[in-house]
Amino acid sequence: MSNIISIIIKFLNSINKFIWKIIVFLSKFIKVDEINHLDDKPQDVKYRLFNVDDPAIIEPFVKIEHKDWKQLVKDNNIKPIKRRNGKDISIDVKCPCCGAPKDYLYNNNGKGIQFECKVCSFIFSTNPNKDKDIVLKCPHCKYQLDLYHHRDDFDVYRCKNDNCPFYLKNKNSLNKHDKKLYKEHPEKIKLRYIYRKFNIDLPKLTQDYRDFIKSPIDLSRAYSSQYIIGLCLTYHVNYGLSYRQTASILKDIHEVYISYKTVENYCKAASSIIHPLLEFYPYDLSDTIAADETYIKILGKTAYIFFWFDSIKKIVTSYRVYDKRDALSSIKAAYSTLIKYDILPDSLKVISDGNPIYNVAVQYWSQNGLPFQLFQVIGLTNQDDISKQYRSEKQIIERFNRTLKFFYRPKGGFSSLDNANSYMVLFATYNNFLRPNKALDWKTPVVLDELNNISNMPNKWIELLNLGFKFSDIYV
Repeated sequence: MSNIISIIIKFLNSINKFIWKIIVFLSKFIKVDEINHLDDKPQDVKYRLFNVDDPAIIEPFVKIEHKDWKQLVKDNNIKPIKRRNGKDISIDVKCPCCGAPKDYLYNNNGKGIQFECKVCSFIFSTNPNKDKDIVLKCPHCKYQLDLYHHRDDFDVYRCKNDNCPFYLKNKNSLNKHDKKLYKEHPEKIKLRYIYRKFNIDLPKLTQDYRDFIKSPIDLSRAYSSQYIIGLCLTYHVNYGLSYRQTASILKDIHEVYISYKTVENYCKAASSIIHPLLEFYPYDLSDTIAADETYIKILGKTAYIFFWFDSIKKIVTSYRVYDKRDALSSIKAAYSTLIKYDILPDSLKVISDGNPIYNVAVQYWSQNGLPFQLFQVIGLTNQDDISKQYRSEKQIIERFNRTLKFFYRPKGGFSSLDNANSYMVLFATYNNFLRPNKALDWKTPVVLDELNNISNMPNKWIELLNLGFKFSDIYV
């Protein structure tokens, strides 16, 4: 036995020597800096994350009245700009501050949107969405902000001052490896102050929140009885059957002969009636909301459901389907939840994943009087204190997403965005008012007195339709 052990030890020692020879050989081709940077950790890595900077300084635009551009050119011996690329400014534009013509204007971004006057150093934009009566300045160095990107929903302004304290602080926190990365790819690391000015019309947004559900028929003139309509909703929503399966089971079991298209029309009409109840019922919400987005298929293309969910009361507050997973969708989803509070609690916190569109929603609603705190759970493991503290809330809404997929899977997708949203209204209604929850001792998230004495599910759906008619007056 001892001989075997000694042979194994000699074999392992020979392997160890061979490995060290390989390491020595490879070290000739590896730079020392690439090894040293592994232990060179920055003291502050917050610049890596998407964060919302402090609000910009907004000042009224003041035009220079006492001197015109000709006098300033004469006094300071300013010459017209010599353009290195040989391209002149194609549009007829003048400096709104001193009136200098385009010969004295720098084309800042090369797109003919933002210009800088050589005479008075004023930066301005020809963007039609820009408010020409104000000037945006960096709160750290008072430097006028430069238009960096133009998006459909907001404009991104950036401070270009190389002596800005905010920029210098972030730059000094870089380690050797990140300094090299920033030199080669400066777009990968955020160092400068950024401000987002939104171009979203708030009245249109609130109107869209009310009117995105439409009915194909007048349900009060349906040929079928109310009980048949209740059966359609029960099989389609409670049991997750498709329109065709619902029509088939009505025929095979109840001897009710209606087409699957009729079932679809009944369900879509019911969603438009119940929607006011779902949105304007006086919920007793907690101060902890979980937010997440999941995907479904519409005619084979991916669409996104933005769920906002009371993780304590188990109430769905936002459920709408969007064709894009962008900042505007996140802003609309947040509004659907925030508007359900009579008074927004100071301790309101929203837990989401690391998607940056939630940060944009925080910034937009903070500017419009509906502030809330956002805590983002990053990755699948707890790499930071926030993820460790709030991962349980994130897991709750992930389980709710799986519940939706269980009911959604037999349908195999939707034929239109309207059909998808109609179903989500019915599914959220079912979750809030009809579906018992184990975490609530098998009670529904919202207990309605009107449903207590009703024994079967079709009649409960009929009662919810009646309540929907009562809440429809709030739409006016």
